[in-house]
Amino acid sequence: MRVRQLLLSFVPVALLVAACSSSSSHAGFDDPAPAAGGDAGGTPQLGDNTDHRSVSVSFAGTVLAPNGTLPLSNALVYVTQQAPEAIPAGAYCDECVSLQDGTFAISAADGTFAFTTDLPKGKAWLVTQKGQFRRVRPITVDQAGMIAIAKDDTTIPSKSDTTKGDDIPKMVILKDDTDFDRIDDSLAKLGLAGVEVRQDRSLLKNKAELMKYHVVFIPCGSSDDAMTTDLEAKANLDEFVQAGGKLYVTDWSYEFVRQPFPGFLNWESETATVGSAASGNEWDAPATAADTGLADWLTATGDATFQVKGNWTKLTSINTRQGLDEKGNAVDVTPKVWVTAQNGSSAAVTPTTVSFQNKCGRVLFSTYHTESGTGGGGGTALLAQEKALLYVLLEVGVCVGERPGVK
Repeated sequence: MRVRQLLLSFVPVALLVAACSSSSSHAGFDDPAPAAGGDAGGTPQLGDNTDHRSVSVSFAGTVLAPNGTLPLSNALVYVTQQAPEAIPAGAYCDECVSLQDGTFAISAADGTFAFTTDLPKGKAWLVTQKGQFRRVRPITVDQAGMIAIAKDDTTIPSKSDTTKGDDIPKMVILKDDTDFDRIDDSLAKLGLAGVEVRQDRSLLKNKAELMKYHVVFIPCGSSDDAMTTDLEAKANLDEFVQAGGKLYVTDWSYEFVRQPFPGFLNWESETATVGSAASGNEWDAPATAADTGLADWLTATGDATFQVKGNWTKLTSINTRQGLDEKGNAVDVTPKVWVTAQNGSSAAVTPTTVSFQNKCGRVLFSTYHTESGTGGGGGTALLAQEKALLYVLLEVGVCVGERPGVK
């Protein structure tokens, strides 16, 4: 039986995991584990009922964020008899695969999972994965029954250490001298330690170096940044995303979406002038998780109601435009809305967090800062919008196509 792949929000946040497959596949964030030696193919070998050594084994636990406390939904947990291949370095096209029923589980809104499968006795690997976030731990199958899983075994890693079986995407934050939106502080609170920070955006003009990353963050900064209209930088961003890269942009940096990917989004007060939609007034507003997975996860983690803080731009519309699917075919692409809010003092409800696919990659834009506003100030506790960052980041990082686990 083929299982459909599930498409989660930023976050569910949470993390998506890939499961075992009965056919050759790509072992990315959400793909099954292929034979050792690379990320470009191979077939996980599971036991079956005809093998006299096979026993029925069960797994149960909770998937946690890198900070070790925040549960994660929509992560993939599976077992394989062959060590997963390496995740490709840099932007790549991570296409979804079909997975065999009973060989995997997708974590619930509270992070819990459980499944039972048949495995031959001997060594195997337990894999917890969402996109390029992956933890692999060896296990031994010696008898039927429940196999104990330590909390750490299904905690998403905070940094890459391939010698231990830990992978996270290669990420970079490109700041300017304003340092308005401190995404690095939010990621640190989520437990992520392996994120590079650059105080300039010259990387956008170096395609070879840009392609070495999986995720590029461009946080709120100067709204009239000349790099947004640089022809080379715009072309490089488009190629990066098409190749499978993920671009995350917030607030006043919106021109890094509007210029290389025109027409998908419209902003209040925008004109042909660069930076015209940058508001001079900050606004906070009651928010709603428009994505069911995100809403369920925020409720499960204590934020059924929340505000988005530190908005300095306003979206007026999302638009369907012709784009490319992961196969390169022309398709209509409509941005997905993750979060909405009452637009400042008005009663209008408008999108505040949106994403759209561009061939093998995705673009994510948020009108509000990751933290609470200029200069941070969120303290050590995670704001709901910071949690949503993790959820959507993980969601836009998963494979393209139909994801395993969607019924």
